[in-house]
Amino acid sequence: MTSKFPTQDLLPKTETNVTTFLQKYPQYDGKDIIIGILDTGVDPGAIGLSIIPNGEKKIIHIADCTGSGDVKMDTDAMAKKDPRGWVIEKDIFGKALVLNGDLNLQPFPRENDGEDSSSAKAATEEEKEVEEGMPVRLAFKRAYELFPGKLTNRVKRHYAQEFDKEQHRHAASVHKELAEWNVKYAAGQPTKDQIRQKEDIAARLDVLDGKIPASDPLKEDPGPLYQIILFYDGTNYRVIVDTESSGDLSALPTDRAMTDYHKEFQFARFSEIDMMNYCVNIYQEGKIVSVVVDAGAHGSHVAGITSRYHPADKENDEEPNGVAPSAKIVALKIGDTRLGSMETGTAMTRAMIEAVKYKCDVINLSYGEGCVLPNSGRFVELAEQLVYKHGIVFVSSAGNNGPALTTVGAPGGTTDAIISVAAYVSPAMMRAEYSMEPTSSGEENTGTTYTWSSVGPTSDGAMGVDITAPGAAITCVPNWCLQRNQLMNGTSMSSPNATGCVALLLSAAKAEGINLTPARLKRALGNTAQKMPGLSSLQQGFGMVDVEAAWEYIKSHKDDPYEDVNFKVAILNRPGAPRGVYLRHAKEVAAKQSFSVEVDPIFSTNDNVDAETQMKRVEFEMKIQLKATESFVDVPEFFMLMHNGRSFKFEVDPTKLDPGVHTAFIYGYDTTKPELGPRFHIPITIAKPIDEDVSISLGELEFAPNEVKRFFLNVPSGATWMDVAVKDTRTIETDEETSSRLLVLHTLQLLPNAAYRDAEEQKYLNLMPSHETVASIPVHSGVTCEMDLARYWSAQGATKVIASIRFRGVTSVPDSLTMLCGGGGTQVRLHSSLADEYILPKATLKTWLRPLSPLKAGLIAPCDERDVLTSNGKQIHQLVLEYEFEQKEAGSFTPRAPALQGVLYEAAFESQMMLIFDEDKRVIGVADSWPGEIKAPKGKITIRMQIRHDDNAKLELLKNLTIMIERKLGKEINLSAYKSRETMVTAGDKMRRSLIRQGTVSSVFFGEPEVPTDCQCGDILRGSATFEDRSAKLEGASKRPGGTEIKYIVGSKAKEEKEDKAKALEAQDPRTDDEKMAEVIRSAKLEFLKKLSEKKEDTEKFIALYQTLVTDYPAHLPLLVEGLKFHDNKDRRKDNLGDVILAADDVIKAVDEIALAGHFGVTHDDEDAESCKIHKDNEEKKGFLIEALARKAHAIADASSADPTSDGFGQTLKHLQKWADTSSKKYSVLTLERETRDGFLGSRLKLLTELLEKKGDDTKDSFAPMTKADIVEERKRVLEALSFTHLKERQEKWSIITSNKDYAPF
Repeated sequence: MTSKFPTQDLLPKTETNVTTFLQKYPQYDGKDIIIGILDTGVDPGAIGLSIIPNGEKKIIHIADCTGSGDVKMDTDAMAKKDPRGWVIEKDIFGKALVLNGDLNLQPFPRENDGEDSSSAKAATEEEKEVEEGMPVRLAFKRAYELFPGKLTNRVKRHYAQEFDKEQHRHAASVHKELAEWNVKYAAGQPTKDQIRQKEDIAARLDVLDGKIPASDPLKEDPGPLYQIILFYDGTNYRVIVDTESSGDLSALPTDRAMTDYHKEFQFARFSEIDMMNYCVNIYQEGKIVSVVVDAGAHGSHVAGITSRYHPADKENDEEPNGVAPSAKIVALKIGDTRLGSMETGTAMTRAMIEAVKYKCDVINLSYGEGCVLPNSGRFVELAEQLVYKHGIVFVSSAGNNGPALTTVGAPGGTTDAIISVAAYVSPAMMRAEYSMEPTSSGEENTGTTYTWSSVGPTSDGAMGVDITAPGAAITCVPNWCLQRNQLMNGTSMSSPNATGCVALLLSAAKAEGINLTPARLKRALGNTAQKMPGLSSLQQGFGMVDVEAAWEYIKSHKDDPYEDVNFKVAILNRPGAPRGVYLRHAKEVAAKQSFSVEVDPIFSTNDNVDAETQMKRVEFEMKIQLKATESFVDVPEFFMLMHNGRSFKFEVDPTKLDPGVHTAFIYGYDTTKPELGPRFHIPITIAKPIDEDVSISLGELEFAPNEVKRFFLNVPSGATWMDVAVKDTRTIETDEETSSRLLVLHTLQLLPNAAYRDAEEQKYLNLMPSHETVASIPVHSGVTCEMDLARYWSAQGATKVIASIRFRGVTSVPDSLTMLCGGGGTQVRLHSSLADEYILPKATLKTWLRPLSPLKAGLIAPCDERDVLTSNGKQIHQLVLEYEFEQKEAGSFTPRAPALQGVLYEAAFESQMMLIFDEDKRVIGVADSWPGEIKAPKGKITIRMQIRHDDNAKLELLKNLTIMIERKLGKEINLSAYKSRETMVTAGDKMRRSLIRQGTVSSVFFGEPEVPTDCQCGDILRGSATFEDRSAKLEGASKRPGGTEIKYIVGSKAKEEKEDKAKALEAQDPRTDDEKMAEVIRSAKLEFLKKLSEKKEDTEKFIALYQTLVTDYPAHLPLLVEGLKFHDNKDRRKDNLGDVILAADDVIKAVDEIALAGHFGVTHDDEDAESCKIHKDNEEKKGFLIEALARKAHAIADASSADPTSDGFGQTLKHLQKWADTSSKKYSVLTLERETRDGFLGSRLKLLTELLEKKGDDTKDSFAPMTKADIVEERKRVLEALSFTHLKERQEKWSIITSNKDYAPF
């Protein structure tokens, strides 16, 4: 008989007693509650996110808070009504565009600019607008800038298949043509023209076979381009997104003209290929359109857990709903698509503003990062305002960085105002979601937190984890994933599960008229949570959420006024006023310690001074009984507490505790209402290290399911790394069960002003029977190191290992090495404190940093309406800094702003972001708190950096901020190591392998490097040095992983010696003084003439003076050439081609070609001054002749374009070829013309492709230079002529993409 599938365990609710709660109170299913989902965005078309049970819309607002979908509407146009509809004569793509005639286009609202705006004048202007048409604004957005990476890759694969089909179809035809040529000519002796014909065929094949430069735009799929059309309908701005690019949208339904999502709940799909749904919001009075899409599947999955509602399918098994199916959703995208869905400070701030604006009751954030300072920074200030002032409950994930202690992420695990949630997996979840059954040996699945679920306390001793909830679900994902549901796990899933539970409680409280504040709710959750067996409070917080018990608690204590009070706890006289006691260093736990703690009751926020709140502060008084949960904590019994806070002292005695982790709490109970549970708590964590030793045997370790064994190591002085050896005790001979065993090795040291990730190593060990692995892990001496071995939560089967630790190290003084140019290298002292060690010092420089100052002091300006703080109405401002540098060759770099990067939630500024542009103002990269490598083309690179804050004085401090550009060196630089300064400066014998005895000191000298030619003064070369030599006898790295940092500051370069050259011989000048003066006067007149040619308004003056000078100097070649250049100027040549030809003929006639040929037919005597002078004059004449012939050929070509059979061009080109090699790129326009006239479009295409590779630089000094735009336009015409439509379309799209008027918005 078939068992019923455990469907309801796919989205777990029994663990939190949600199922029984809803059975008792079905009406409290999230009704009247709004949940804010701060995530990657939510797909409004995802299955189950459409409606709530009463039929109302589930998602009531969607916003992209990141700005990644912002489009600057910077092209103004007019739409005129005719029988076809509303017609825009020229759209973004340069074509006509027809809109549905039923659309209600109206004039844009007039901005009040202080001018006369009388009704009569306004009416007249409106009538004029109606006659001319109705205003619209246009812009475009690339699909690949909107889509998440996973979708982009899928869509690219689709279009690549279509593109390849076209390539192969055309290639087959060209291959046939080549075969026919071979049959016809290969056997004989082909003529030059026949060979050119073959070359032309081969050139076409090269393009179709993809044999073009990697940087060529034809190589890369630009993806779909969506034209955005904005208009005003008299009430709302509206947007049409043209996803077809057909030019005819006359049949597009009028309801596809979308306005802000929250007004009409409109969304649409780009195409069936991508299945990506989108909506829009409009800002800055129609100047910015935000096209809102999700940056990943994560957000829709999170939303599904909180409140998915899908009516039961009567024929099939019921699909599980979310925890609070009647709750509505406000979807706030904080994962920036440009950063691969990374959150930003800007997005987080905007999301909190939106949460208040759209009246969220609770918000969920399933994001987080390790932080330097817990409960500190700009974000924390805003979060506290959100919770304590606006009464919004804030729930967030604890993090997925366990199993070590103090791995909770910011903001969830580190911020007092936020409820932090760990991730739990129950046996029912294991069975339904992971298909896990008990093992054949009888080992049952045991409920537990996931191995990776982050663990408290915070670095300042706070709990870190508040509560626990189920951390996995199979629920809805966006349509573009091409699946209905998906399994995801993480605290990202436990947090929305807890959020759904909060929504149920808020729904019940709202229905029964209970004012459930965040403080009251958080206390109810903590005081009623279920303690899960086998887990410490550091793992599970107060325990598993129990909705039923929490609701009974809330009802029972609804009238207690002090349930709304937050009690702030701070340990006095300790750095940073920590929120708990956290002892983990050897000296800290070696003696009894006394602490003083201040408890401060907080009513609302400090700026709340209404009479009622003020009287609550005045009247507050509470008689507290203090209780410690463990005997090693000694507290006074009673404590009288008033507003403004008081302190008491307590003692902690860790001296009798065994090595390992120990936790305790001091609870404060209201003696008048002890049944309420503790009003406040003080967490205490003791991590007692093992006695210091160089080698530590942990013996045989047997692991229960998901067990974590924690060891705290007192790292000896002189240790720089440790080798951790782990061996599986099973043997192949005696053990039948030989599958691998998965263990997690996690080490962590807490360093001051550093996030846990900065001194953390995590390795997954797959152990087979008898298998031993040795992991080498860097350590900091004198700082306790936690080393955890954990059986992975899903690993099954008995797990037993033998483990040991050996500390090793050669320490260097100084620990970080810096060399200055001219400083004579650097000396390092080496100490071996733990054992005899062999050394063989090596140093390598790997990266190159260049400081970059802004082009000018940054500008501070207000942001837009999205950036007004709800707590105080202050406008957030932005400081924008602009930097430029030249990328000499295509390559990669990393932009660094050391003063601002590496922090997010604890940052002093709201946010900082860099947008990186190429010379076409196209975004090629984005960088924020943790920048990655940016691939850049050759050419000018612009970096625009935005820093945000509401305090302009703080922004002023950064107006001249210097940043760094980091690149990998093309070739790593190995520094030579020497035993003495003398051998270093004389480049003597290099240091060899030697032995340092334990307790002794040695030294090494590193010489200065040979600096790459591209480096300049002030640049920094950076790398690492290692000192130990690997021993063949020992497992592991046998040297400090990562080595010791070494830097070299580049100085000024010595001037290069110039190569000696013989002085040019000068012939005697036989002219008289009058003749010399006449030449000087003629030259001055010519220079003045040149200046007149530079300005259009001086055209008539130029012509008049030129005529005069030609009369005076009829055969003066420089003058004639200047006249030729004037007529052949690009701004006037089109209408003067005949004059160009005549002017060229004047130059050609003035040159005696026979005499010139005779001169160049023999070698001149370079030791004879007169011979050198004659040769120089003839070189000049030859240059003038070549230029005249080239310009004449070009003019004839353009003049005879209507009659290509005319032979004037061919004759002139042949004439030119007598004097110049026309295969040179400087004659490209002529070569292109010749190929066209001869019908060799493939050869023409090949040359254009070659020119485009260098952006036309090869023609820069030509008589007819070609810009990149010129080359692109020519290539489009050739592709069209060849019927390579797919390539032409690709080129046209890239032309649009690179035609930016301005930089993209942040």
